[in-house]
Amino acid sequence: MNIAIILHPTKENAVLYGRKIAQLLLSHGARVTITDEYRELCPGVEAVPNHAAMMRAADAVIAVGGDGTIIHTARHASEANVPILGVNLGRFGFLAGIEKEEYQKTLQLLSGTYSESRRMMLEITVQSASGVRCFHALNEAVLSGALAKLFDFGISVDGSEVFPCRADGLICATPTGSTAYSLSSGGPVADPDLNCILLTPICPHSLFNRSTVFGGEKEITLSVLGSAGEMHLTVDGDAPVRIGPNDTVSVRRSSRVARLIQLDDRGFYDRVHRKIMHGLG
Repeated sequence: MNIAIILHPTKENAVLYGRKIAQLLLSHGARVTITDEYRELCPGVEAVPNHAAMMRAADAVIAVGGDGTIIHTARHASEANVPILGVNLGRFGFLAGIEKEEYQKTLQLLSGTYSESRRMMLEITVQSASGVRCFHALNEAVLSGALAKLFDFGISVDGSEVFPCRADGLICATPTGSTAYSLSSGGPVADPDLNCILLTPICPHSLFNRSTVFGGEKEITLSVLGSAGEMHLTVDGDAPVRIGPNDTVSVRRSSRVARLIQLDDRGFYDRVHRKIMHGLG
């Protein structure tokens, strides 16, 4: 079995546990790969040039870090249709399959004794005078501008105008992303098995602007009305993309899915109870 390992780039413990996991899997006959940048940190592990090449050859990928590491890994893994096991080094680790102290459970990958949660993703298309750009997100796409500045947004669904919204920004989230930025902005928690897209305004200038839940087959198009100033699109926490005054941002369900590996019987609502309600690991 070929297992790829992706490490959080700045966490010291990521290298420590990445090395432990690699040595454990190698000792049980697995092939383990890692990107060239960590060649010296994990002796004996096969290094490959980049994430894309590593994913194409992998049967599974282990992301060692926190939720952010898992989310960023999902972009490459979903393109190659490879399942992800998250090993939590962070404080929250809502998407992780195991905690760092449980790293020996990674051997279950070799025996196939695990379950998968298939999570819908978003495809985000930016149309501008310079062309079309496309992105994929496991959690959310956020359209926002300068801090403490209100913007007027136009919102349409499948080409039909729905309602205008005045807010600091808009969040389009998957059910997986419903427990992230959308939740902190007043959005609901959605079961990850649902097929839906959540639209949540950030600090809306209205008593009645709340999250709206759309069917997963809808296409939501966002635009900025009037002379709004500088806007940015942020996809799953990546570097912001400049959005021009006449650009449109369309969001729909992606053909890709994120396959998250679980090595225990703790379900979604147990995680909500432990990690959100009580802040436990």
